[in-house]
Amino acid sequence: MSVMNDTNTSIAQLKDEVRALCLRKGWGVDGVQNPQHVAMAMTVEMSELLEHFQWLEPEDVRRLMEGGDPQRCAMIAEEFADVMIYGLQLARALGIDVTEQILRKIEIVDHRPAKSGVPKR
Repeated sequence: MSVMNDTNTSIAQLKDEVRALCLRKGWGVDGVQNPQHVAMAMTVEMSELLEHFQWLEPEDVRRLMEGGDPQRCAMIAEEFADVMIYGLQLARALGIDVTEQILRKIEIVDHRPAKSGVPKR
């Protein structure tokens, strides 16, 4: 069996993996937790993710992006995974098609006028 990664794993498969975790842990009813609680928990995990960026200088962020701090990147990845796990739980509980909604949002953002004062990257 091959290892699951972004290249060979669908969002539906990830949703199933998260549901299986919830079932193993006894979280929620039939593996579905209260979406309100899940959304609130996402903010906690997002705060933990942001802690890894707090007070970094631009050169520190550049170093992260260039692979110069693998230990910090691993901690960021773990917190990012927590956020995504809650996001996938929320999507599953509310019947959100992640791909459809992301593509819809991209379309919305593409058609927004540019904000003045926002630097282009």
